[in-house]
Amino acid sequence: MGMAIAHIPKRKSGLVNCMLIFFWVAKIEKLPYLKIVKIFHIPLLPQNIIIVNTAMRKLIILFSLVFIPFFLCSQNSVVPAKKWGYKGYAGGMFVHSGYIQSKHFTVFDLQNNEIEQQIKGMSYGLGGKMGIFLHKYLRVGGEGYFSSCIYGIYKNSCRMGWGGITFDVLYPVKKWAPFLSITVGGGSATNLIFIEKQQNNREPILVVYFKNPLCIINPAVGVEFLASNRISVLFKMDYMLNMYHKNNSYPQGLRFYLGVHFYQRKNN
Repeated sequence: MGMAIAHIPKRKSGLVNCMLIFFWVAKIEKLPYLKIVKIFHIPLLPQNIIIVNTAMRKLIILFSLVFIPFFLCSQNSVVPAKKWGYKGYAGGMFVHSGYIQSKHFTVFDLQNNEIEQQIKGMSYGLGGKMGIFLHKYLRVGGEGYFSSCIYGIYKNSCRMGWGGITFDVLYPVKKWAPFLSITVGGGSATNLIFIEKQQNNREPILVVYFKNPLCIINPAVGVEFLASNRISVLFKMDYMLNMYHKNNSYPQGLRFYLGVHFYQRKNN
């Protein structure tokens, strides 16, 4: 009497891979230390993680809630398990530009006189992105950018830096891959405002300088063109939202990105 033995492929938890990437990024960015006491393949239990900062705890919870539906689908859906897991990586650099504008806000000089200001103008910057493919239609990773804007009659300066965890949902069609993306993270915005015109480079001048933290949710839409087996050209546009608190000096607007991705994909 013969006996048939079914081969069950070993499951690779996309959640575990993704969380490890996040812990690595957190360490690089010098965020509070995250210690993993024990990791299970399925599921990653909350009591196995010790987090020493409440802000980071909120970020981890948000990250987990976004990714858990994908993890559950990989375990319980009729889609074969081999379609989930590590499928390769992609990363590259981007240039970006866009028109940004803030609300009117007020600063004060030494005599306590109010001076109205508004950030308004073209913004330029650089940045990069790195991610891993967990499915044909899903890429998870991180990104970081800085952007500068010169505005006002005295050439004031607004400089922003931000980064976070990204989730890309792709729809590959031949050599094209349209995608929707969302980034959750943080950063800061600094402003240097000249109260008066500088007459001589050696004379002191009155300026106002302030810095505000950012907690961002950044939706984006774009398309990727596969130029070869290793290189793709990517275009996207985003509109970054500051969720930390409302301040009139925070500039908003569309930014347009153009960059090159170097990647490696698994065939299976």
